[in-house]
Amino acid sequence: MYLVRNLVVGVEMPVTHPWNSANLEAPSRLAVRQAFKLAHACGIPVSLVSILPKVTAGWFGSREDSATKVAELKDEAMAVLQHLASEYVSHPDGSVQVSCHVGTGRPWLELLRTASSLDRPMLICGTKESASISKKLFGSTGTNLIRYASGPVWLVKPELDEDAQLDILATTDLTEVGQEVLMTAVSLGRSLPARLHVMHVAEGMVERYMRRTGISPEQLEEMRKKSLEQAEHAVHDQLASTDFRTLASGVKVLVRSGPTDACILDAIQEFNINVVILASRARGGIPGILLGNTAEKLLPELPCSVIVVKPDDFKCPIDFSAELADV
Repeated sequence: MYLVRNLVVGVEMPVTHPWNSANLEAPSRLAVRQAFKLAHACGIPVSLVSILPKVTAGWFGSREDSATKVAELKDEAMAVLQHLASEYVSHPDGSVQVSCHVGTGRPWLELLRTASSLDRPMLICGTKESASISKKLFGSTGTNLIRYASGPVWLVKPELDEDAQLDILATTDLTEVGQEVLMTAVSLGRSLPARLHVMHVAEGMVERYMRRTGISPEQLEEMRKKSLEQAEHAVHDQLASTDFRTLASGVKVLVRSGPTDACILDAIQEFNINVVILASRARGGIPGILLGNTAEKLLPELPCSVIVVKPDDFKCPIDFSAELADV
């Protein structure tokens, strides 16, 4: 299992100056808050990271002017991160180690670069809706983090009714990566106040095949029930290898039949889910391309936060030693 040992939190600076922690937008505020809840519960170090756009001299400026401007912006951003750290570093159960980093360039690349220098990181970033429905929740930064990060990625979306207790939906396809999803979900449920729902979706391929054989509707329904029962037993078998019995709120197991993306979206609405945890697998031997058909359909439509879990042996395919020009 991938054991998280560092949290890397992307913090987007406010739109207007002067920058301060009080006027951060809701996605970044919630990402920081969730990260420190997790850090205090597990004793994990936190790295607060802000990536600023590069400043060019323009037609009539000079390199010295742009360098001075960059230095001023970095100082301003660093002051915001340090103030955030001072707000969250102390806790009745003990303090956590916090570091602050400010860089320039492409946010997703620089966040990955920071994470690559740490042992078993988890990336946490806020995300907000955009005008484009195809990027309703996850723009290019979130998508690239999901594709290329070596460890899990938590994209946090604020909600109007933020409950103290999270409702988590963990989805398993009964594979090894699905097992990682369940272990991640149980670990999160032990660390944060949460209710855990575990879901498996049977696509119904056997039923579609058997319909062509001309069996009766009664026989088909009996086969469907037996298939769902077997799937539920398999989910419980996966849960048995976790510490799910230690969860104060227990676990609700859901086994549904139908298109996976539609079933997951229905469950999110039915149980007012705050965070959905999905498995991601490399496909076709293409490094970094992790989103299967289900995830590709789901990501633009998800109305809640998401955690994407990678295969334990996945490595970020980016060679950062060759990317120094982007710093």
